[in-house]
Amino acid sequence: MLRISVQNGPLTTKFKLEGKLAHEWVSEAEKEWSALEASNGKKRVIVDLFDVAFVDDLGSALLTKMHHAGAKLVGSGPMISAVIEDIEDTEAARAEEDALTADRAGRHEEEGHNK
Repeated sequence: MLRISVQNGPLTTKFKLEGKLAHEWVSEAEKEWSALEASNGKKRVIVDLFDVAFVDDLGSALLTKMHHAGAKLVGSGPMISAVIEDIEDTEAARAEEDALTADRAGRHEEEGHNK
């Protein structure tokens, strides 16, 4: 089971999940997340995972999508902390790779202009 609640503040919105982010509950969370994205404006989103007991691969993919969209993932406990750390490390590596690719493309373009 998964409980989803949204708490709107003046500068931030908290997307709170409680229970298991797994199986059929992931699609429910994704629907709620999509609705929040469509209506939230420019407020920062904090995804509260403090009361999440389990995350499967689909749940982890959804959390990655949320993080990639700019949400801050917060939680505690061995499993949730590891999930958050893995997502943040993967996103950081992806950003670094994108920066290197853009840098190479820029240098390649400059070399073409210098010929």
